[in-house]
Amino acid sequence: MGGRVFGHPRSRYVLCVMPLPSKRDHAEFGRRLSGWLATQLPPGAAPVVSDLSVPEGTGMSSETLLFTATWSDDGAERAERYVARVRPEMTDFPVFPEYDLQLQHRCLQLVAAHSDVPVPETPWIELDEAPLGAPFFVMRRVEGVVPTDLPPYVFGGWVLEASAPERERMQRNAIEVLAKLHAIDITGADAVFLDRPAFGATPLDQHLNYQRCYYDWAREGVHYDIIERSFAWLEAHRPSDERTVLNWGDARIGNIMWHEFVPVAVLDWEMAAIGAPAVDLSWMMFLHRFFQNMAERYGMPGLPDMFRREDVARQYEELSGHPAADLEYYEVFAALRFAIISVRTSARAIAYGDMEQPADREDLVMHRDLLDAMLDGSYWS
Repeated sequence: MGGRVFGHPRSRYVLCVMPLPSKRDHAEFGRRLSGWLATQLPPGAAPVVSDLSVPEGTGMSSETLLFTATWSDDGAERAERYVARVRPEMTDFPVFPEYDLQLQHRCLQLVAAHSDVPVPETPWIELDEAPLGAPFFVMRRVEGVVPTDLPPYVFGGWVLEASAPERERMQRNAIEVLAKLHAIDITGADAVFLDRPAFGATPLDQHLNYQRCYYDWAREGVHYDIIERSFAWLEAHRPSDERTVLNWGDARIGNIMWHEFVPVAVLDWEMAAIGAPAVDLSWMMFLHRFFQNMAERYGMPGLPDMFRREDVARQYEELSGHPAADLEYYEVFAALRFAIISVRTSARAIAYGDMEQPADREDLVMHRDLLDAMLDGSYWS
């Protein structure tokens, strides 16, 4: 997710999240990366890193760096384009308390091994901080386009300009990605890393308790009534036991690379876990609703026909063979998760001087109006 300051009826706030600024010296980073690659390639490869750049709208958490590596391969010159995912400096107001790059790398390997969902190849991971100053992993670069956060794709651009049948194809393909991810067998040894027993005995316990711990860290001692009421609502309306699947975590069309409305790479696995299918389905719906609500606030039509609850439920059942249960419950859960992220990223924007402190701290929750409507029941009408 990227970030930008937009107007708000009550205050100024940051749309989604502020992008993570890279403070790295690219020339020095390239030299160190070249030296590290020499230890991964055969002797005599003599790799050289070039074309180092940061993609537009770089993410809110781990740093993303694009580069080309050129080396000698049996006497012939070989050049490949890669993406490095690097843990950020943990002193620069991080969005999350920790960054488990190994979890992201394992998720990409798990999905590649057990499904035909397109994910980038991940030839290398380095957990030692010595080579580059932070852990990182390397992915092979994939060509495609991504729906923008800056500005939101509902404001303009190729998604908005697409035909209704093209957007319908895009939505169905996004839901098919979830259906395929949820079909992966997570009982094997290569998926045990997704379990979080320290946070509870059941997947729902783990999700809720993890969010409580994240909230306690992110709020830095400040009480947010809207978030506290959301936790209470979720406890009071717990669903019955459900099917447990791989949760992508940050499931949204902005984390998919597309070619002609067909997914070519599913990205950003830092929030992966296990849980109910609706964790992903409702997050995908809610993030679109958040953008749509913003478009309507600015007098724009947006895309009101995308990711409607009844359509998502119908298509998921058609594609997976399983009902899309408890979507409303997990949409509140999605709004809670995003509220905690919003508090943290808004506080970071204030700390960086990109946003003024609002008179009412509750306004740091960017979608306060939607969450209020969920809790009083009016959201569902």
